[in-house]
Amino acid sequence: MVVLYLVPFLLNQAGSLLFYLTLASTDLSLAVPLCNSLALIVTLVTGKILGEDIGGKRAVAGMLLTMLGISLCVAGA
Repeated sequence: MVVLYLVPFLLNQAGSLLFYLTLASTDLSLAVPLCNSLALIVTLVTGKILGEDIGGKRAVAGMLLTMLGISLCVAGA
């Protein structure tokens, strides 16, 4: 039973560590939009994996537009 809580906790901590390590070596004007938009996408994908209704075609279109914006930010940097 403890493993059910331990795995997501460790994944969360690993993500936090990765966030702080990348934040130290990345320009903030690029890091902040990337983190905020990727958090939204990860939340929606995780919800879909868990069987939640994520909003249909409009949510998928929003995720695609967000990924396009992320791509433009990274390409411009």
